Amino acid sequence: MAQIDGKIRRSGCRAALMALIVGLATSATAQAGGYIGLDGSSLNIENSLDDDLNPGGVRLRLGMPVAPMIDVELHLGGGSESQTTAADRLTAVYAGAFLKGYLPVGRRSALYGLAGVSAVDYTQTLDRRDFSDERSGFSYGFGLETEISQRLDLSADYVRYVRGDGPFSELSSVNLGIKLYF
Repeated sequence: MAQIDGKIRRSGCRAALMALIVGLATSATAQAGGYIGLDGSSLNIENSLDDDLNPGGVRLRLGMPVAPMIDVELHLGGGSESQTTAADRLTAVYAGAFLKGYLPVGRRSALYGLAGVSAVDYTQTLDRRDFSDERSGFSYGFGLETEISQRLDLSADYVRYVRGDGPFSELSSVNLGIKLYF
């Protein structure tokens, strides 16, 4: 019964997070002054075999300012790796909603911090059978953005999306990409 209750709570949390992301994305695209970012990612997945997995991936970001030096930012990303010690194929897909605060550094750059919630869905393929694991919880990160032009920034960051117990205990990523203002 506890296992069923835990799945219901996780599914409810994931559904609420997805509803929040869709609502914020709709709001962000309806207002001027938002941005979209595309990043290459190096994911780090800790697993119970004490073997870190490092699949490559991509991340899409959508954001909008909500106050001076504060944005709301949504992340959707993932990555996969084949022939790991844990599986024939391992895929991680994640979504997150964050508040993003900036600290200017010079005239064209800013350090930033992220705090929010994320949900991750792991799919592990072993002997042609799929096994899934879902996690959600508090997320945080930090990074640096540098203005390249009036509408384009270069960004680099680290984000820890989830941490917990189980076969895949943590998902974090290091990202490098561009951000386009619209």
